[in-house]
Amino acid sequence: MLLPALLMTLSAPVHADKEVYRWVDDQGVVHFSDRPIDPRARPTGMYFQSTDPGEVQQRLMREEYEQGEQEFADTQQAESAAEEATRKAEEARTRDLQCNAARERFNVYTTAPRLYETLPGGERRYLTEDELTAAREQAQADIEKWCD
Repeated sequence: MLLPALLMTLSAPVHADKEVYRWVDDQGVVHFSDRPIDPRARPTGMYFQSTDPGEVQQRLMREEYEQGEQEFADTQQAESAAEEATRKAEEARTRDLQCNAARERFNVYTTAPRLYETLPGGERRYLTEDELTAAREQAQADIEKWCD
């Protein structure tokens, strides 16, 4: 088991840093190379490393995947924000409707001298003074509940 691992390690490409050489030719043009081609070539102190195409491909695929994941997360977040905004708008609309209904009901209950309820046979039953007071208090409580 140790031998195959050792063989794989030894057969792996070596990514050693390579030195960069610089020289100026007879026409005054500056050249750079990874080997001292000209006798005037001097090391620059800069180093480069060979690129492994497989590693580059993996990095690009990983970055593309991460970008896709981020775009998906951004889309999900935008959809959630839109749904939340819609929900809040609907909630505000409901509160507004309930508030208006509560104010109207309170106005009717406080200005009408007598209130009644309609029975199943179509007959009217007038509320007693205690029932009228309770209905007005409930209408006031509804205003406090639904109106800001």
